[in-house]
Amino acid sequence: MNTTVPFIAVATVACIIMIGLGFLPRPSYAAAHWSLAFVLAMNASYTYLYAETTDYWFLPAYASGIFLPANAFLWTGLRFFNERRRSGWSWATVYLVASPTVLILLYPTPYYSMAFRLDFLVSCVFAVLCIAELLKLYPRVHEAILPMVVAAAIFPVFAVYGLLDGLLRWIHGNPSSDDLATVRAVNGVGTSVYIVCVLITLLLIVRQPRAASARTDGTFEAVAKNRLERAQKTGDDWWSLIDVRLDDPEDIRTALGGGAFEEIAERFCAAVNAGLPADADIEQRGETRFVALVPRSSEAARRLIVSLLERIGEPDPDHPLPVRTSASIGWATVAATGYDLDALLTAASDANAAARQMGGDRWERAGKPDVVTTGIATVTAGKRA
Repeated sequence: MNTTVPFIAVATVACIIMIGLGFLPRPSYAAAHWSLAFVLAMNASYTYLYAETTDYWFLPAYASGIFLPANAFLWTGLRFFNERRRSGWSWATVYLVASPTVLILLYPTPYYSMAFRLDFLVSCVFAVLCIAELLKLYPRVHEAILPMVVAAAIFPVFAVYGLLDGLLRWIHGNPSSDDLATVRAVNGVGTSVYIVCVLITLLLIVRQPRAASARTDGTFEAVAKNRLERAQKTGDDWWSLIDVRLDDPEDIRTALGGGAFEEIAERFCAAVNAGLPADADIEQRGETRFVALVPRSSEAARRLIVSLLERIGEPDPDHPLPVRTSASIGWATVAATGYDLDALLTAASDANAAARQMGGDRWERAGKPDVVTTGIATVTAGKRA
């Protein structure tokens, strides 16, 4: 109980922080896998506590079995963040299923002690793999990797200690499951520290903008195509292409004159640049049009688009304009349109045209290209709110 209660407190707070400050504001496959790892740790902590107050013999084995694979999902999340071609999530899933199954089956037998130690050693292997992925991130995030690298480097010390302790007990003919009390006491000291160190590093990483493309020409098309190619290889479909245009620019220019129009165009550009996230690839096409490739899920992209429309239409009380500005946004997702940049640009442009035909000050989302043939018909209506 002495180590279980602090473990519960740390695991619960860390899980809430990771989801609330990591996944929700910056959703991605990497953040989703990291959040799952913290959910597993929190679930295990409450299971340990419940096991101490009940007679269900399998609960300690189940708790250990779901806690140890958390390192595997930390590793897969890092591979997603590094945009590796194969994330290894299938290995992590197999480990998550096998670990509690084996421990529960062996819990009533003398072999449970050694099975637990070997399971801990497998988790240690994933911790070392995490270090390898973190070192590849150093040029991008620098010192942010330090807490998790140090904590993961200490992980093998506990694994080796547990394995040697188990081997010595087997040699002396005492392979009972009760001999894990010492190992649990040692592990309990470092578990909470490990969770905190991992949380610090992952929060710093997940809030970093994605790495710039390796292309040297620097054009939007080259960068965007390179990102989409890598996303397709990893199966990452959380990407959207948005086309943002100021409503009725020629009418505004004619009615208010060139000077007022320039001021409106400058405010529009400032609002778009401020409203799009730092990890979006943006290109300005003329005074009143932007296209951007945004790494977000559909729901996160929708919230971003609604916020962007509100920002563009928000008046400045210190510098009032004679007209209220608004914009139309066309939106195409990789999940619906595919990974081809030209197809995404066309779909987003068609959706934008549909939004303007419907009065502007709204967004329209492109549908699946094989559903209908015309640009207007391929959209799903969506107003600002």
